[in-house]
Amino acid sequence: MPLMMAAYTLQYIDKSAMSYAAIFTFRADTNLSPHQYQWLGSAYYFGYLAFSLPNAYFLQKFPLKRYLGACILVWGVMLVLMSVFRTFAGLCFCRVALGMSEGVITPGFVLLISRFYKREEQPLRVGIWYCCNGLGSFIGGLISYGTGHIDAGPHIPNWIWIFVINGTMTIIVGVVFLWICPEQAESAWFLTPEERMMGKERVRGNMSSLESKVWKWDGMGEALLPWRDLQGWILFLLVTSYCIPNGGLGNFLHLILQSYGFSPLQTILVGLPQAAAQVFIALTGSYIARRFKNSRTIVMMIFVLPSLAGVSIQYATRNTGALLFGYYILPGFVAGVGQAFAMPGANATGYTKRCTVSSMVYVAYSMGNIIGPHFFDSTENPPYRSGMFTCIICFSISIPLALGLRLLYRRQNKRRDEIMAAAGKSHDPTLGTFEDVTDQQNLNFRYHL
Repeated sequence: MPLMMAAYTLQYIDKSAMSYAAIFTFRADTNLSPHQYQWLGSAYYFGYLAFSLPNAYFLQKFPLKRYLGACILVWGVMLVLMSVFRTFAGLCFCRVALGMSEGVITPGFVLLISRFYKREEQPLRVGIWYCCNGLGSFIGGLISYGTGHIDAGPHIPNWIWIFVINGTMTIIVGVVFLWICPEQAESAWFLTPEERMMGKERVRGNMSSLESKVWKWDGMGEALLPWRDLQGWILFLLVTSYCIPNGGLGNFLHLILQSYGFSPLQTILVGLPQAAAQVFIALTGSYIARRFKNSRTIVMMIFVLPSLAGVSIQYATRNTGALLFGYYILPGFVAGVGQAFAMPGANATGYTKRCTVSSMVYVAYSMGNIIGPHFFDSTENPPYRSGMFTCIICFSISIPLALGLRLLYRRQNKRRDEIMAAAGKSHDPTLGTFEDVTDQQNLNFRYHL
């Protein structure tokens, strides 16, 4: 868990580094137009999207820790290179490569979590590393505030250090990850032989293969064909509805705050409470999903409401006090995103199917984040009004989608109970298996709501 937390903290800092640099002289020094800055925000997710399906394949074909560690090293190098380029083309190359390499982390970590923890334990563990988005925002803000005070001469602007410092830290974490991260309980160097066997047996109830090098086309078809299983497509639409707002807010978050009239350094400091709120919201949502049975989709529906209120305030008023309040409650939806990311690990079994559903989720994540920045226009009066209206629509759509996912899972569980009862059998939650079969093929499998 500490390794995943460190890497996830850095992936947020690194993909957000450009938004911190933007409140200094980054856009002027690189001659970026507002339109080009929007496309740089999307470029990261073009790389993320382009490598979503290849990453699913590579995660199955290569040792998990080696592939993840190599990707961490690559994105650290790409971030350092962003301090070198002064053209849109060069910066765009770095952003695309950053997205291609960072895109493996979330699905890879979901797979890693599923190898060590029971299904009921996974939401909290995913929430722990997912809340590091907020931790990354907080730490990234402090680093950026510090770099704002560096005086290295007229030819070395402050924003360069944002990329150099964060990229160097990422490279160090990548080396450590390759060195000490275990693949699964059976190969964990810090466990005794007895503890390794216990670690393997405790996840037998997940009813899923821990690892398979064989790509099963039938499992992929089950994930992709809606008449065979609809859950992947509902998750796809749900994550898209979260990530169109996420793409806009994530790239323009500090510029939105600066538009209230704050200086660059004031913007960083005033934004820190929102970063702390992200940590609290993600952990709270994950704890509720872990503490109360079948509450995951309820967390999705409830926690998006503060975000809906926050963007409505941004759209409706220019009162600074109200805007700040709305700004601080914007991250509510991140609890729902974390639960959506955890769903494939909990409710899609069969290694190929799980990888495919995970890829669908991250394709949606990429598409939403590509689309989102283009609704945010700083030249509007008031600024970013179209973006806020888009967020209102998307957050509103996410609620019935989460409800539909809940009803689908409930119907499937009821149908399985009826089939087993007709055969004179009953559901046995203690009957586990490591066979590489899908959730549709295993009638003893029950979905977590």
